[in-house]
Amino acid sequence: MAATTGASETWQARIGHDLAAQLRDDAKVLGLEGRTQIVRAALELLHRRAAEERMARSVEAFYGDETPPLPVGVRPARSGEAPGAPA
Repeated sequence: MAATTGASETWQARIGHDLAAQLRDDAKVLGLEGRTQIVRAALELLHRRAAEERMARSVEAFYGDETPPLPVGVRPARSGEAPGAPA
C-alpha cells in the first residue's frame, strides 16, 4: 500500500515478529534509528540491486554469446589465481 502526500509516499508492509526483531538488531549494527530509516535503507538497497541487475542484463543483451571485455585495470586470471585479480 502506498499513500501519496505532497512530494513523498508512505509505503507499508506487515512483517513477522522474528523478522522485525532481526531488523532491529540489524539497525543497531548499521546505526539506523527507527523504522523509517530501516525501511528507507532497505528500499534503497532494493533499488540499487535492481539497477545492478538491469545493468548486467543490458551487458548480456549487448554482448550476447560473446565474452565481454574485462574492466580497465583487471587482467585475466591465471591458473591458481582468483578471478578478477587487479593488474
